[in-house]
Amino acid sequence: MTEKHRFPPLELLKATHRFPGNYTFKVIGENENNLAARVVETAYMAAGPHSQPRHTVRETDSGKHIAVTLEVTVETAELVVRIYEQLVNLKGVILVL
Repeated sequence: MTEKHRFPPLELLKATHRFPGNYTFKVIGENENNLAARVVETAYMAAGPHSQPRHTVRETDSGKHIAVTLEVTVETAELVVRIYEQLVNLKGVILVL
């Protein structure tokens, strides 16, 4: 398993986070094909319309890569893992933290 595909174990999520609540994801990827918008849309679709993911985007000095930080309201630890799974499969994503 590559680092890109390593998700937090459900037991750890349940022990260290309160659900429902906010969870922060950081997605690093190539700055092309509207990646930031696709990341936000993916989180929104997975978490549902009540989640209203807040996000910020930072671009590298070269402009080649971006970091998208998402704060998503999630109902369960299982939903956190589902969002991770969907984010890592987006074209252009290099790493999801």
